[in-house]
Amino acid sequence: MNTRPAWGALFVGALVVAILFFSPLWLKEFSGYIEEEPEEAIFPEEFLLFSNEEQDRYTEMYDSDPQMAIDFVGARLAEDVDVEEPNLPAIDPSPGDVQLLLTGDFAPITPIRLASGTASIYRLSDGRRVLRLENLEAMNGPELHVLLSAYPNPTTQDHLDQVASLQIDLGPLKGNIGNQNYMIEDPAFNADNFAEGSVVLYSVPYETIFSYASLRQPSTGP
Repeated sequence: MNTRPAWGALFVGALVVAILFFSPLWLKEFSGYIEEEPEEAIFPEEFLLFSNEEQDRYTEMYDSDPQMAIDFVGARLAEDVDVEEPNLPAIDPSPGDVQLLLTGDFAPITPIRLASGTASIYRLSDGRRVLRLENLEAMNGPELHVLLSAYPNPTTQDHLDQVASLQIDLGPLKGNIGNQNYMIEDPAFNADNFAEGSVVLYSVPYETIFSYASLRQPSTGP
């Protein structure tokens, strides 16, 4: 029995159905079923206000660690915290006995990890040591802490690990803007150990350095 005409008829029929289904009229009727749903945005709309380079950095971070990128962007978009604490060295009862031990300026690392301002370590007249951050403007990050490190210009966890025995965590960053004091209460602190070290703004959960201020002894004049 010859079945070729039957197969030919089936093919023609299928072709007609396909043409009708994909015609503009039918596509309009079934568009709600066959159109792909738009992808949800990874970050909030405010993300689009960042520079292209910043967006690229966060997107690259998302590709390797989505939660890290989400937390970084969330911290970045958080409201700035401005802390204004009294200048302890300036209001010391015996200002002539206050000694500036070390000082340095914060440096940017990347467009999304940066800070500016000055970090200075003083010995007060009563012997206490204090880290003073002045004119700080830092990019917010997840759980930023203030560290003292003997490494001069750390940008990675590996750098900090090289001098792990000479590292002091002074606690959470009080605010990403302003003037702040951090008492150095660790009895093992010796300014000589940090004479070529740094003050570090460090994201604890992600072991990421946001900025550092390389310390130096103050100039004694000409």
